[in-house]
Amino acid sequence: MEMSNLGLMDMLEMTFKKILEMLNINNLNNIDFSKLTSQILSITFLVIVAIIFLWLIKAIGLYTMAKNSGDKYAFLAFIPYGCLYTKGAIVGNTKLYGIEINNTAILLPLLVLCMFLPFTKCLISMLFILAYFGVLYRLYQKQVPNYATVLLIFSIILPILQPFFIFFIRNAKN
Repeated sequence: MEMSNLGLMDMLEMTFKKILEMLNINNLNNIDFSKLTSQILSITFLVIVAIIFLWLIKAIGLYTMAKNSGDKYAFLAFIPYGCLYTKGAIVGNTKLYGIEINNTAILLPLLVLCMFLPFTKCLISMLFILAYFGVLYRLYQKQVPNYATVLLIFSIILPILQPFFIFFIRNAKN
């Protein structure tokens, strides 16, 4: 049977059977593949919805902060990688690790673009991580100065909390 004529459920069922055959599991008759594939599709759908939800609440938080700071490109908060610009724009001119950054808005997007240069991916990736957490700390510090360090530590240890932090501090006045 050709792969192009198969439906998604049939392809998943064939894949599961092949995996079980490779694992030498001989009793395939007791497995309900239609139920298994529907459960996997349901879990996949829930994961996708959760990712979209987290992205959306982070974008709303960044957009609100950018609007409050007067950024005319606040809409970039809703665009993947554009939110990096928005974080830098909210922070403004700052000092990161002892280095004065005059245009923080382009720092993170520029580092992402530099990752595509040959032979620099590892170094630029490390610089991006340092700059990202530096900008995130400054963002937290600008919004809620007394809790910036705690929020950054939790953002590093449990990154899934970062969208919630950004959303909840969006209207905080320092």
